[in-house]
Amino acid sequence: MCLGSVEVRKVLQGHWNVKHPVNRTSGRCLCLSAYWVTKYEEFEMANHLKQIMRCGWKLGNLLGLLVAGAVFMGCGPAKPREETNKNDPAAAKSVLVELGEVKRGIIENLLERSSPLEAEAQVQVVARTQNPAEELFVEEGDLVEKGQILLRLENDRQQTDYDQALSQSEEARIEFERQKALYEQHLVSESAFRNTEFAYNRARLQLETAKRQLEYTEVRAPIRGTVTSRTVKVGDQVGNGVPIFEIIDLESTVAIIHVPEQYLPKLRTNMEARLVSSTFENEVFAGYVKRISPVVEARAGTVKVVVGLKELGALRPGMWVDVELVLEAKEDAVLIPKGSVVYENDQTFAFKVYADSNGVMRARRQLVVPANADQANIEPANGFEIGERIVVAGQSGLKDDSAIHELDEPEGGTAPPVTPLAQTAPGAAAGAKSVN
Repeated sequence: MCLGSVEVRKVLQGHWNVKHPVNRTSGRCLCLSAYWVTKYEEFEMANHLKQIMRCGWKLGNLLGLLVAGAVFMGCGPAKPREETNKNDPAAAKSVLVELGEVKRGIIENLLERSSPLEAEAQVQVVARTQNPAEELFVEEGDLVEKGQILLRLENDRQQTDYDQALSQSEEARIEFERQKALYEQHLVSESAFRNTEFAYNRARLQLETAKRQLEYTEVRAPIRGTVTSRTVKVGDQVGNGVPIFEIIDLESTVAIIHVPEQYLPKLRTNMEARLVSSTFENEVFAGYVKRISPVVEARAGTVKVVVGLKELGALRPGMWVDVELVLEAKEDAVLIPKGSVVYENDQTFAFKVYADSNGVMRARRQLVVPANADQANIEPANGFEIGERIVVAGQSGLKDDSAIHELDEPEGGTAPPVTPLAQTAPGAAAGAKSVN
């Protein structure tokens, strides 16, 4: 441990006083103490200066090494990247892409909407009388015919009323026939005959009422369809007017869409339609326009269109589907794949392939003005010719005049033959204008 000058002075004075206790207050003792303290302070000062010089030498060496390294690294012969000659096939790394061709084919003008499927023939079956359920004949999912018995209720009271009304009606009939024969022979008055006739008619009406009440104890299907709901069990008390079954005719399934009124001139019944379900991996189901509303909804400015299915298939009411109405079709359209386009600043571009002066295959951006489009292709208004090669995959990282190569070609390889139109001037792509 290093002691300060004050502490050293105390130690030396204490040591001297121990050695010379008799002369503690003498002048000679004080002079010797001051002498040794001064020598110790000079010794400590010299040590501090040596340490400072040693640290300064090390720091100077470190700074010197750093400066030398910086100078060495900054003096290399590297060439700036932006000065690289783009025409040198070996200077720029080509981009791996997949190419396709501009083709001629069929494209459709589609109107797309989304809608849930619903059944037009859907009924709630209710009981017309109040009795306990006695016998159940169907379950959910069963296909039933119109008029088929679904449920039978207890009918003791209704059966008794019917038998009584039937007996009274038969008695009234016999009396009426007897009075009629006497009236024809002028043996009874007309008044007596008419009273008998009225009594017979009343008995017939009572019989029909009793028969109807008896029939109400058998719940029947009002339409042909599939039982989708059952809310009653055997022994339950069934109330008058309470829904107990739901029946849906699945063949009446439709999709109802609302089309903007500007498309009304192109709509017609039985026109082709397609229904696409994401539930079945975008499977397409054939459909047709079943009905078109004769009026336009004033608030929304839309027309109600009912789209029917040619075959139900696996679709069920309640599913959401994408409805496509084929407004028109063009068979000889110039087509580019929809996956070949890129979007930038609200504009659409595709990359056309050309060969530079060194024979290197490059891609140049071309403005795409869609005249028509469907799920897979775009019909450009101009700027593309049949047979031209375009980039259909890997174009997201391309820039104008980027070097490219296909999967089965080496990097920097010679470009395959291209049409003269593909070797356009650099300003041609920028000069394309939109077509309304």
